[in-house]
Amino acid sequence: MKTMKNWSRTRFDERTSNVFAKGRKTAIYSIAFVMLSAVFLASCSNDDEELQTGLLTGTWQQVYDTGVVAEGYVQYTFTPGVPFTSGDCTIHAYDVFAGDTTILCNYTITGDNRRLLIFNAQHDGMQEYEIQRISTKSMTWLPVGSDKVLNFKKVK
Repeated sequence: MKTMKNWSRTRFDERTSNVFAKGRKTAIYSIAFVMLSAVFLASCSNDDEELQTGLLTGTWQQVYDTGVVAEGYVQYTFTPGVPFTSGDCTIHAYDVFAGDTTILCNYTITGDNRRLLIFNAQHDGMQEYEIQRISTKSMTWLPVGSDKVLNFKKVK
């Protein structure tokens, strides 16, 4: 019995030493990979995240703050063109007293995917917004030069 224990222990020591001898290079690569992965993941943050501007396509209705009574609505419909960062925008406003108004515009999203420029061809004007957040269901804009945040929900 004593001989069996010694043989088993010797065999175990021999196996583990071979594994560690052969696996040093692999272990070093594995540790380096884990360290580089940790550095890469630590450098990522939500602030630097590029907005998914493809989510802009469709119709968005402005949502007003709680307590604000809106006697109508404003909807923006974005139809992308080529390149995908520009296209047509139709602004449809409905007011109980004034009725329906539709304005045909063009839009462009700048290179950093955070600036939305809406060009009003009918009135030779331009509106500039910073896209704060966009998802499949909601979106938030900040008009440039203003501190009033505009919230939208996806209609279709």
